[in-house]
Amino acid sequence: MRSAGLLKATSAYGLSVVVSGVVSIAVIPAVIIAAGETAWVTIAVSQAVAGFAFVLAVFGWGVTGPTDVASRGSVERGRYFFESLLSRTWLSLIIVPISIPLSIILSRGDPLLAGLTTASGILVALGAGWFFVGEKSPIRFLVLDTAPRIIGTVVGAGVLLATGDARWFAGIQLAGVVAAAIISSASILRRYRSWSFTASPMRALRNLRGQAAPVTMAATTSLYVNVPIVIVQLFLPSATAVYALAERIVRLSLYATRPVVQIAQGYVPAPEHLDLVARAKRVTLIGLVLGGAGGLAFAVLGPWVGTILSGGAIDLGSALAIAMGANLAALLASQLTGFACLTAFGLARELARSTIVGAIVGTVLMIPLTFAFGVVGLAWGLAISELAVLAVQLVALRRAFAAPPPEKPAEPVEPVLPPE
Repeated sequence: MRSAGLLKATSAYGLSVVVSGVVSIAVIPAVIIAAGETAWVTIAVSQAVAGFAFVLAVFGWGVTGPTDVASRGSVERGRYFFESLLSRTWLSLIIVPISIPLSIILSRGDPLLAGLTTASGILVALGAGWFFVGEKSPIRFLVLDTAPRIIGTVVGAGVLLATGDARWFAGIQLAGVVAAAIISSASILRRYRSWSFTASPMRALRNLRGQAAPVTMAATTSLYVNVPIVIVQLFLPSATAVYALAERIVRLSLYATRPVVQIAQGYVPAPEHLDLVARAKRVTLIGLVLGGAGGLAFAVLGPWVGTILSGGAIDLGSALAIAMGANLAALLASQLTGFACLTAFGLARELARSTIVGAIVGTVLMIPLTFAFGVVGLAWGLAISELAVLAVQLVALRRAFAAPPPEKPAEPVEPVLPPE
Protein backbone atom coordinates (compact mmCIF):
# COMPACT_ATOMS: atom_id res chain seq x y z
CA MET A 1 0.00 0.00 0.00
CA ARG A 2 1.42 3.38 -0.96
CA SER A 3 2.14 5.77 1.90
CA ALA A 4 -0.37 8.40 0.72
CA GLY A 5 -3.16 5.83 0.44
CA LEU A 6 -2.20 4.30 3.75
CA LEU A 7 -2.28 7.69 5.45
CA LYS A 8 -5.66 8.54 3.90
CA ALA A 9 -7.25 5.22 4.88
CA THR A 10 -5.76 5.27 8.35
CA SER A 11 -6.99 8.82 8.91
CA ALA A 12 -10.55 7.79 8.02
CA TYR A 13 -10.43 4.66 10.18
CA GLY A 14 -8.78 6.73 12.89
CA LEU A 15 -11.68 9.18 12.81
CA SER A 16 -14.07 6.29 13.45
CA VAL A 17 -11.92 5.23 16.37
CA VAL A 18 -11.71 8.74 17.81
CA VAL A 19 -15.46 9.33 17.56
CA SER A 20 -16.28 5.95 19.08
CA GLY A 21 -13.72 6.46 21.84
CA VAL A 22 -14.98 9.92 22.78
CA VAL A 23 -18.58 8.69 22.91
CA SER A 24 -17.60 5.64 24.97
CA ILE A 25 -15.75 7.81 27.49
CA ALA A 26 -18.66 10.24 27.74
CA VAL A 27 -21.15 7.42 28.33
CA ILE A 28 -19.36 6.08 31.42
CA PRO A 29 -20.14 9.03 33.72
CA ALA A 30 -23.65 9.26 32.23
CA VAL A 31 -24.42 5.70 33.27
CA ILE A 32 -22.72 5.80 36.67
CA ILE A 33 -24.06 9.21 37.73
CA ALA A 34 -27.54 9.09 36.18
CA ALA A 35 -28.38 5.41 36.63
CA GLY A 36 -26.21 4.45 39.61
CA GLU A 37 -23.60 1.80 40.35
CA THR A 38 -26.09 -1.08 40.22
CA ALA A 39 -27.00 -0.31 36.61
CA TRP A 40 -23.31 0.20 35.77
CA VAL A 41 -22.46 -3.25 37.15
CA THR A 42 -25.36 -4.85 35.25
CA ILE A 43 -24.21 -3.27 32.00
CA ALA A 44 -20.55 -4.16 32.58
CA VAL A 45 -21.21 -7.81 33.42
CA SER A 46 -23.69 -8.19 30.56
CA GLN A 47 -21.17 -6.69 28.15
CA ALA A 48 -18.57 -9.21 29.36
CA VAL A 49 -20.95 -12.09 28.61
CA ALA A 50 -21.78 -10.52 25.26
CA GLY A 51 -18.09 -10.04 24.50
CA PHE A 52 -17.42 -13.77 24.51
CA ALA A 53 -20.72 -14.63 22.80
CA PHE A 54 -19.94 -12.09 20.07
CA VAL A 55 -16.81 -14.06 19.12
CA LEU A 56 -18.95 -17.15 18.54
CA ALA A 57 -21.57 -15.17 16.60
CA VAL A 58 -19.10 -13.45 14.26
CA PHE A 59 -17.22 -16.77 13.93
CA GLY A 60 -13.89 -15.51 12.67
CA TRP A 61 -15.08 -13.22 9.89
CA GLY A 62 -13.94 -10.21 11.89
CA VAL A 63 -10.40 -11.67 11.87
CA THR A 64 -10.01 -13.21 8.41
CA GLY A 65 -12.72 -11.25 6.61
CA PRO A 66 -10.70 -8.15 5.63
CA THR A 67 -7.98 -10.24 3.99
CA ASP A 68 -10.50 -12.53 2.29
CA VAL A 69 -12.45 -9.59 0.87
CA ALA A 70 -9.29 -7.88 -0.36
CA SER A 71 -8.21 -11.04 -2.18
CA ARG A 72 -11.54 -11.48 -4.01
CA GLY A 73 -12.75 -9.76 -7.14
CA SER A 74 -16.00 -7.80 -7.25
CA VAL A 75 -17.85 -10.78 -8.73
CA GLU A 76 -17.11 -12.95 -5.67
CA ARG A 77 -17.51 -10.36 -2.91
CA GLY A 78 -21.31 -10.22 -2.84
CA ARG A 79 -21.66 -13.99 -2.57
CA TYR A 80 -18.93 -14.14 0.08
CA PHE A 81 -20.62 -11.47 2.21
CA PHE A 82 -24.10 -12.98 1.92
CA GLU A 83 -22.84 -16.43 2.92
CA SER A 84 -21.15 -14.92 5.98
CA LEU A 85 -24.29 -12.93 6.82
CA LEU A 86 -26.41 -16.08 6.56
CA SER A 87 -24.16 -17.94 8.98
CA ARG A 88 -23.79 -15.02 11.38
CA THR A 89 -27.56 -14.53 11.47
CA TRP A 90 -28.25 -18.16 12.36
CA LEU A 91 -25.49 -18.14 14.96
CA SER A 92 -26.92 -14.98 16.52
CA LEU A 93 -30.41 -16.48 16.63
CA ILE A 94 -29.01 -19.38 18.64
CA ILE A 95 -26.52 -17.52 20.83
CA VAL A 96 -28.60 -14.52 21.92
CA PRO A 97 -31.36 -16.55 23.68
CA ILE A 98 -28.70 -18.61 25.48
CA SER A 99 -26.61 -15.61 26.55
CA ILE A 100 -29.39 -13.39 27.91
CA PRO A 101 -30.39 -15.69 30.82
CA LEU A 102 -26.70 -16.12 31.66
CA SER A 103 -26.26 -12.34 31.82
CA ILE A 104 -29.35 -11.98 34.02
CA ILE A 105 -28.05 -14.61 36.45
CA LEU A 106 -24.50 -13.28 36.63
CA SER A 107 -25.31 -9.57 36.78
CA ARG A 108 -27.98 -9.97 39.47
CA GLY A 109 -29.48 -6.73 38.19
CA ASP A 110 -32.45 -5.59 36.13
CA PRO A 111 -33.36 -8.46 33.74
CA LEU A 112 -34.51 -6.18 30.92
CA LEU A 113 -31.37 -4.04 31.14
CA ALA A 114 -29.17 -7.15 31.12
CA GLY A 115 -31.06 -8.63 28.17
CA LEU A 116 -30.95 -5.49 26.02
CA THR A 117 -27.25 -4.93 26.77
CA THR A 118 -26.36 -8.52 25.95
CA ALA A 119 -28.33 -8.51 22.70
CA SER A 120 -26.70 -5.24 21.67
CA GLY A 121 -23.20 -6.59 22.26
CA ILE A 122 -23.81 -9.83 20.35
CA LEU A 123 -25.65 -8.38 17.35
CA VAL A 124 -22.65 -6.21 16.51
CA ALA A 125 -21.57 -9.50 14.87
CA LEU A 126 -24.04 -8.74 12.08
CA GLY A 127 -22.18 -5.54 11.20
CA ALA A 128 -19.99 -5.14 8.12
CA GLY A 129 -17.08 -3.04 9.33
CA TRP A 130 -14.62 -5.82 8.49
CA PHE A 131 -15.94 -5.94 4.90
CA PHE A 132 -15.43 -2.20 4.45
CA VAL A 133 -11.86 -2.58 5.71
CA GLY A 134 -11.26 -5.36 3.17
CA GLU A 135 -12.61 -3.36 0.23
CA LYS A 136 -10.74 -0.28 1.47
CA SER A 137 -13.85 1.86 1.99
CA PRO A 138 -13.04 3.92 5.11
CA ILE A 139 -15.84 6.43 4.45
CA ARG A 140 -18.46 3.68 4.26
CA PHE A 141 -16.95 2.22 7.42
CA LEU A 142 -17.47 5.56 9.16
CA VAL A 143 -20.88 6.53 7.73
CA LEU A 144 -22.65 3.18 7.39
CA ASP A 145 -21.17 1.07 10.19
CA THR A 146 -19.88 3.43 12.88
CA ALA A 147 -22.30 6.37 12.67
CA PRO A 148 -25.59 4.50 13.30
CA ARG A 149 -24.15 2.78 16.36
CA ILE A 150 -22.72 6.04 17.68
CA ILE A 151 -26.03 7.84 17.13
CA GLY A 152 -27.84 5.10 19.02
CA THR A 153 -25.40 5.39 21.92
CA VAL A 154 -25.55 9.20 22.05
CA VAL A 155 -29.36 9.38 21.83
CA GLY A 156 -29.63 6.59 24.41
CA ALA A 157 -27.31 8.44 26.76
CA GLY A 158 -29.40 11.61 26.34
CA VAL A 159 -32.59 9.75 27.22
CA LEU A 160 -30.80 8.15 30.16
CA LEU A 161 -29.81 11.57 31.52
CA ALA A 162 -33.39 12.79 31.09
CA THR A 163 -35.09 9.77 32.65
CA GLY A 164 -32.47 8.11 34.85
CA ASP A 165 -33.57 4.78 33.36
CA ALA A 166 -30.67 2.77 31.89
CA ARG A 167 -33.09 0.49 30.05
CA TRP A 168 -33.84 3.29 27.59
CA PHE A 169 -30.11 3.68 27.00
CA ALA A 170 -29.63 -0.03 26.31
CA GLY A 171 -32.71 -0.25 24.09
CA ILE A 172 -31.82 2.72 21.89
CA GLN A 173 -28.22 1.52 21.68
CA LEU A 174 -29.52 -1.85 20.47
CA ALA A 175 -31.59 -0.05 17.81
CA GLY A 176 -28.42 1.67 16.58
CA VAL A 177 -26.59 -1.66 16.32
CA VAL A 178 -29.44 -3.21 14.31
CA ALA A 179 -29.67 -0.13 12.06
CA ALA A 180 -25.93 -0.29 11.33
CA ALA A 181 -26.19 -3.95 10.36
CA ILE A 182 -29.17 -3.36 8.05
CA ILE A 183 -27.77 -0.24 6.37
CA SER A 184 -24.29 -1.74 5.86
CA SER A 185 -25.60 -5.06 4.55
CA ALA A 186 -27.98 -3.32 2.15
CA SER A 187 -25.14 -1.21 0.77
CA ILE A 188 -22.91 -4.23 0.14
CA LEU A 189 -25.57 -6.50 -1.33
CA ARG A 190 -26.80 -3.72 -3.61
CA ARG A 191 -23.32 -3.00 -4.97
CA TYR A 192 -22.24 -6.64 -5.32
CA ARG A 193 -25.11 -8.62 -6.84
CA SER A 194 -23.42 -11.99 -7.23
CA TRP A 195 -25.54 -13.68 -4.56
CA SER A 196 -28.78 -15.59 -4.32
CA PHE A 197 -31.05 -15.53 -1.30
CA THR A 198 -31.48 -18.53 0.94
CA ALA A 199 -32.31 -19.03 4.60
CA SER A 200 -31.03 -22.61 4.72
CA PRO A 201 -29.51 -23.47 8.12
CA MET A 202 -27.56 -26.33 6.52
CA ARG A 203 -25.94 -23.93 4.09
CA ALA A 204 -25.16 -21.61 6.99
CA LEU A 205 -23.51 -24.53 8.78
CA ARG A 206 -21.40 -25.47 5.75
CA ASN A 207 -20.08 -21.92 5.56
CA LEU A 208 -18.45 -22.36 8.96
CA ARG A 209 -15.90 -24.83 7.63
CA GLY A 210 -12.40 -23.38 7.55
CA GLN A 211 -13.14 -20.81 10.27
CA ALA A 212 -11.99 -22.93 13.23
CA ALA A 213 -8.51 -21.39 13.59
CA PRO A 214 -9.52 -17.70 13.79
CA VAL A 215 -12.48 -18.54 16.03
CA THR A 216 -10.26 -20.49 18.43
CA MET A 217 -7.75 -17.66 18.64
CA ALA A 218 -10.40 -14.97 19.11
CA ALA A 219 -12.37 -17.07 21.61
CA THR A 220 -9.27 -17.78 23.68
CA THR A 221 -8.40 -14.09 23.78
CA SER A 222 -11.97 -13.09 24.59
CA LEU A 223 -12.20 -15.69 27.33
CA TYR A 224 -9.43 -14.30 29.50
CA VAL A 225 -10.39 -10.70 28.64
CA ASN A 226 -14.05 -11.05 29.67
CA VAL A 227 -13.92 -13.72 32.37
CA PRO A 228 -12.18 -11.57 35.05
CA ILE A 229 -15.18 -9.29 35.58
CA VAL A 230 -17.39 -12.37 35.92
CA ILE A 231 -14.99 -13.75 38.55
CA VAL A 232 -15.18 -10.47 40.46
CA GLN A 233 -18.97 -10.46 40.26
CA LEU A 234 -19.17 -14.03 41.57
CA PHE A 235 -16.64 -13.79 44.41
CA LEU A 236 -16.25 -10.05 45.14
CA PRO A 237 -19.51 -8.40 44.04
CA SER A 238 -18.79 -5.28 46.10
CA ALA A 239 -15.71 -4.63 43.92
CA THR A 240 -17.36 -5.18 40.54
CA ALA A 241 -18.07 -1.50 39.89
CA VAL A 242 -14.45 -0.57 40.64
CA TYR A 243 -12.95 -3.30 38.50
CA ALA A 244 -15.40 -2.65 35.66
CA LEU A 245 -14.35 1.01 35.53
CA ALA A 246 -10.63 0.15 35.53
CA GLU A 247 -11.14 -2.48 32.85
CA ARG A 248 -13.15 -0.08 30.70
CA ILE A 249 -10.37 2.52 30.81
CA VAL A 250 -7.89 -0.16 29.68
CA ARG A 251 -10.13 -1.09 26.74
CA LEU A 252 -10.56 2.53 25.72
CA SER A 253 -6.78 2.96 25.81
CA LEU A 254 -6.38 -0.02 23.48
CA TYR A 255 -9.11 1.27 21.21
CA ALA A 256 -7.44 4.68 21.02
CA THR A 257 -4.19 3.10 19.82
CA ARG A 258 -5.76 0.99 17.07
CA PRO A 259 -4.74 3.49 14.33
CA VAL A 260 -1.12 2.96 15.41
CA VAL A 261 -1.59 -0.78 14.93
CA GLN A 262 -3.15 -0.24 11.50
CA ILE A 263 -0.25 1.96 10.40
CA ALA A 264 2.24 -0.64 11.62
CA GLN A 265 0.38 -3.42 9.80
CA GLY A 266 0.80 -1.53 6.55
CA TYR A 267 4.42 -0.58 7.28
CA VAL A 268 6.09 -3.81 8.44
CA PRO A 269 5.53 -6.12 5.41
CA ALA A 270 8.31 -5.76 2.83
CA PRO A 271 9.42 -7.75 -0.24
CA GLU A 272 13.03 -7.94 0.95
CA HIS A 273 13.75 -10.00 4.06
CA LEU A 274 16.31 -7.56 5.47
CA ASP A 275 13.83 -4.69 5.15
CA LEU A 276 11.14 -6.80 6.81
CA VAL A 277 13.44 -7.57 9.76
CA ALA A 278 14.53 -3.94 10.11
CA ARG A 279 10.95 -2.67 10.07
CA ALA A 280 9.76 -5.32 12.50
CA LYS A 281 12.58 -4.44 14.91
CA ARG A 282 11.57 -0.76 14.79
CA VAL A 283 7.90 -1.55 15.42
CA THR A 284 8.79 -3.95 18.24
CA LEU A 285 10.81 -1.21 19.92
CA ILE A 286 7.97 1.25 19.41
CA GLY A 287 5.57 -1.29 20.92
CA LEU A 288 7.69 -1.75 24.02
CA VAL A 289 8.10 2.02 24.48
CA LEU A 290 4.38 2.62 23.89
CA GLY A 291 3.50 -0.13 26.33
CA GLY A 292 5.82 1.19 29.01
CA ALA A 293 4.56 4.75 28.63
CA GLY A 294 0.90 3.68 28.59
CA GLY A 295 1.30 1.43 31.61
CA LEU A 296 3.09 4.10 33.60
CA ALA A 297 0.45 6.69 32.69
CA PHE A 298 -2.33 4.37 33.85
CA ALA A 299 -0.55 3.59 37.11
CA VAL A 300 -0.09 7.29 37.89
CA LEU A 301 -3.23 8.84 36.40
CA GLY A 302 -5.69 5.94 36.64
CA PRO A 303 -7.22 6.87 40.02
CA TRP A 304 -7.66 10.49 38.93
CA VAL A 305 -9.26 9.48 35.60
CA GLY A 306 -11.54 7.03 37.41
CA THR A 307 -12.71 9.74 39.79
CA ILE A 308 -13.55 12.06 36.89
CA LEU A 309 -15.37 9.41 34.85
CA SER A 310 -17.43 8.23 37.82
CA GLY A 311 -18.25 11.71 39.08
CA GLY A 312 -16.38 10.92 42.29
CA ALA A 313 -18.51 7.84 43.00
CA ILE A 314 -15.75 5.26 42.42
CA ASP A 315 -12.16 5.26 43.71
CA LEU A 316 -9.83 2.93 41.80
CA GLY A 317 -6.99 3.14 44.31
CA SER A 318 -3.27 3.10 43.56
CA ALA A 319 -2.76 -0.65 44.03
CA LEU A 320 -5.39 -1.56 41.43
CA ALA A 321 -4.14 1.18 39.08
CA ILE A 322 -0.57 -0.19 39.20
CA ALA A 323 -1.74 -3.75 38.45
CA MET A 324 -3.98 -2.63 35.60
CA GLY A 325 -1.15 -0.44 34.33
CA ALA A 326 1.08 -3.51 34.02
CA ASN A 327 -1.76 -5.25 32.19
CA LEU A 328 -2.17 -2.32 29.80
CA ALA A 329 1.58 -2.11 29.16
CA ALA A 330 1.70 -5.74 28.00
CA LEU A 331 -1.44 -5.35 25.88
CA LEU A 332 -0.22 -2.21 24.11
CA ALA A 333 3.10 -3.86 23.26
CA SER A 334 1.64 -7.20 22.15
CA GLN A 335 -0.79 -5.49 19.77
CA LEU A 336 2.21 -4.42 17.70
CA THR A 337 4.50 -7.42 18.22
CA GLY A 338 1.64 -9.80 17.45
CA PHE A 339 -0.72 -8.31 14.88
CA ALA A 340 1.87 -6.19 13.06
CA CYS A 341 5.13 -8.18 13.33
CA LEU A 342 4.34 -11.88 13.76
CA THR A 343 1.75 -11.83 10.98
CA ALA A 344 4.20 -10.10 8.65
CA PHE A 345 6.58 -13.05 9.12
CA GLY A 346 3.74 -15.51 8.51
CA LEU A 347 3.87 -16.65 12.16
CA ALA A 348 0.12 -16.76 12.83
CA ARG A 349 0.62 -20.01 14.73
CA GLU A 350 2.97 -18.29 17.17
CA LEU A 351 0.38 -15.56 17.63
CA ALA A 352 -2.28 -18.16 18.43
CA ARG A 353 0.14 -20.01 20.72
CA SER A 354 0.83 -16.85 22.68
CA THR A 355 -2.87 -16.32 23.36
CA ILE A 356 -3.24 -19.94 24.50
CA VAL A 357 -0.27 -19.55 26.88
CA GLY A 358 -1.82 -16.37 28.26
CA ALA A 359 -5.16 -18.09 28.78
CA ILE A 360 -3.52 -20.98 30.65
CA VAL A 361 -1.48 -18.66 32.87
CA GLY A 362 -4.52 -16.50 33.59
CA THR A 363 -6.71 -19.49 34.38
CA VAL A 364 -4.15 -20.86 36.83
CA LEU A 365 -3.46 -17.55 38.60
CA MET A 366 -6.56 -15.37 38.62
CA ILE A 367 -8.88 -17.26 40.98
CA PRO A 368 -6.19 -18.13 43.61
CA LEU A 369 -4.87 -14.56 43.58
CA THR A 370 -8.43 -13.24 43.86
CA PHE A 371 -9.02 -15.27 47.02
CA ALA A 372 -5.62 -14.23 48.43
CA PHE A 373 -5.52 -10.51 47.55
CA GLY A 374 -8.98 -9.53 46.32
CA VAL A 375 -9.57 -7.56 43.15
CA VAL A 376 -5.93 -6.36 43.09
CA GLY A 377 -4.79 -10.00 43.07
CA LEU A 378 -7.08 -10.75 40.15
CA ALA A 379 -5.69 -7.75 38.26
CA TRP A 380 -2.14 -9.01 38.81
CA GLY A 381 -3.16 -12.47 37.60
CA LEU A 382 -4.47 -10.89 34.42
CA ALA A 383 -1.35 -8.73 34.07
CA ILE A 384 0.96 -11.74 34.43
CA SER A 385 -1.02 -13.61 31.77
CA GLU A 386 -0.67 -10.70 29.35
CA LEU A 387 3.05 -10.44 30.11
CA ALA A 388 3.32 -14.16 29.29
CA VAL A 389 1.63 -13.48 25.93
CA LEU A 390 4.14 -10.74 25.20
CA ALA A 391 7.09 -12.93 26.26
CA VAL A 392 6.07 -15.75 23.89
CA GLN A 393 5.73 -13.26 21.03
CA LEU A 394 9.11 -11.66 21.72
CA VAL A 395 10.84 -15.06 21.76
CA ALA A 396 9.22 -15.95 18.44
CA LEU A 397 10.26 -12.62 16.94
CA ARG A 398 13.83 -13.04 18.15
CA ARG A 399 14.02 -16.37 16.30
CA ALA A 400 12.50 -14.76 13.20
CA PHE A 401 15.03 -11.92 13.31
CA ALA A 402 17.93 -14.39 13.50
CA ALA A 403 16.65 -16.78 10.83
CA PRO A 404 18.34 -16.70 7.42
CA PRO A 405 16.37 -15.07 4.60
CA PRO A 406 14.21 -17.38 2.50
CA GLU A 407 15.38 -18.34 -0.96
CA LYS A 408 12.54 -16.38 -2.51
CA PRO A 409 11.51 -12.92 -1.29
CA ALA A 410 8.52 -13.08 1.02
CA GLU A 411 5.30 -11.73 -0.42
CA PRO A 412 3.73 -8.79 1.50
CA VAL A 413 1.15 -9.98 3.99
CA GLU A 414 -2.28 -8.37 4.08
CA PRO A 415 -3.00 -6.69 7.45
CA VAL A 416 -5.02 -8.71 9.95
CA LEU A 417 -7.07 -6.55 12.34
CA PRO A 418 -7.02 -7.46 16.06
CA PRO A 419 -10.26 -9.17 17.33
CA GLU A 420 -12.91 -6.96 19.15
